[in-house]
Amino acid sequence: MKTINAELHALPFEKVSIIEAKSVLDGVDAMPKSEVKRWEFFRRQEDRRDQDLRELTYQWFAKLPATEKPWELARYFPRITNDLAERWEKPAACMRFLEQLLLDNRGGRQGFPVNVAREIMALQRYFNQVVLAAASPLEGLAHH
Repeated sequence: MKTINAELHALPFEKVSIIEAKSVLDGVDAMPKSEVKRWEFFRRQEDRRDQDLRELTYQWFAKLPATEKPWELARYFPRITNDLAERWEKPAACMRFLEQLLLDNRGGRQGFPVNVAREIMALQRYFNQVVLAAASPLEGLAHH
C-alpha cells in the first residue's frame, strides 16, 4: 500500500460564501458582482449593553405611573426599552418609534408577544394623552 505524503493531508482551508462554493462546483469562472444583501448585515450589532437596562431607562421607568410600567418589555426587550426611554422626551421621535414598534412595515416580522404588544399600546396611549398634551405645540411638531 502506498503511503500518502503528509503534505497532501494538510489542505488549506478558507471560509467562503455559499455563492463562491456553488460557483466552483458549477464551474462558473466569474463571481457575481454583488451578492444578495442580507438583513443581518444591516442590523445593528448586538452589544452587551443591549442586554441591560441603562440608568436613563431606570429613571424613566421610575417616573411612569405603576399602571403604565412596561415590565414585560423591559424584561424581554431591554434594548427596545432603552431606545424608548431615550426618545421619551422627544415627542416626534417617540411617536414615530412607538408606531414603528406596532406596525409591520417590512413584512414577515414575528411581532411581539401579546403581553408586550399590550404594554407598548398602553404606553402609546399614555404618551399621546399625557406626554404630548403637556408638550408645547412646537415641541410636538418638531421633526415630524
